[in-house]
Amino acid sequence: MGKCNCKIVKMLGKLLLKLAVVVLGFFVVTFTVYIFNLDMKLMAVIAPWLEKWYDHLEHNQYL
Repeated sequence: MGKCNCKIVKMLGKLLLKLAVVVLGFFVVTFTVYIFNLDMKLMAVIAPWLEKWYDHLEHNQYL
């Protein structure tokens, strides 16, 4: 029974290590986006295309 518990503990340790790496990687990516304001820089690139696309749609109601 001791060997079975040891395998479970090792497997659980590996799983927790992988989970920690994934969480740390996610944190690094989101922190980098936050620090360099990359979401708004991306929107500055995409916004003109979206506005052009939206202006060409047919509207039932004009504001």
